[in-house]
Amino acid sequence: MEKNERQRFLGEVHAERDRLLPLRAEATRTTIEMVRTSGTQVGEPDLVPYLNLAYLLAVKRTRSEDELLAFALSLANWAVAAVADLAKYTDRTVEQVIDVYETAIMAAADAGEEPV
Repeated sequence: MEKNERQRFLGEVHAERDRLLPLRAEATRTTIEMVRTSGTQVGEPDLVPYLNLAYLLAVKRTRSEDELLAFALSLANWAVAAVADLAKYTDRTVEQVIDVYETAIMAAADAGEEPV
């Protein structure tokens, strides 16, 4: 990506962030609700993706596309923060934590299993 193209893209990202900022509080509340609900079901890992998808579909069907995007951004931010915290508390780097999950996904694919 050329410098001018990169600058335009970063400008677009900044403008979108500013536009979605008023939706942040509600997106965060929805994220907390989803993580709290799905997190109580980690003992049944096959159920968790369905609960998460139900939340995503509910947001998609009952709210605007911008609210769905804000929710997705909130989820992504929470995922990054959780991985960073896990790395910190297990004395590993973020890359090492990601490698553990990536290796598990690759092993599941090699075994013919569907990754979650």
